[in-house]
Amino acid sequence: MKIFRSLFLYGLCVLILVSCTGLAQSSRDARVQPEKLMDTIGVKPGMVIGEAGAGEGYFTFKLSRRVGETGRVYANDIVERVLKVIENRSERESIFNITTILGEVEDPLFPKSVLDMVFMIAAFHDFERKVEWLKNVQPCLKPSGTLVIVEMDPDKAGHSRGHLMTKDEILETVKKSGFKLDRIETFLPTHNIYIYKLD
Repeated sequence: MKIFRSLFLYGLCVLILVSCTGLAQSSRDARVQPEKLMDTIGVKPGMVIGEAGAGEGYFTFKLSRRVGETGRVYANDIVERVLKVIENRSERESIFNITTILGEVEDPLFPKSVLDMVFMIAAFHDFERKVEWLKNVQPCLKPSGTLVIVEMDPDKAGHSRGHLMTKDEILETVKKSGFKLDRIETFLPTHNIYIYKLD
């Protein structure tokens, strides 16, 4: 009886955890609309994308599905532990188009001249040496490559928790690195999408 009760409680805890994770993901999906976002920035099958500040892979696996077997996602972070989460899930789900890269504060260490796009979501505001990082990522892009920064806009969100950057702060910072602004997409409820080209 005790064993049955323990198994029941364990199963219940797992169910609650899975449900909460699913709800959190759904909430995040509602805020950033991943499919529409990828359509807007032009993520297509066969592309090679460097994701900066990938964390545990919330967007990594969405990019992976979109670029498909002929594409590749280089998932970068400076925290090895979170990259292990991506590696373990990739192995568990037999996903073979994701490569993790442990970067440095000033340099993502992406391979040179192979990226169609550098993408980051809710990460840029945490970079310690933003301009240096942006300059170091430029040689990793193809000449026609794109830089995409997705960041919460404190004016839209109505708060500045988590040391968020304003639109003007992002524009001024990236301008110092030599990237040229292509356009800003503002359809997301709390985030802006900044799309840049090499100058």
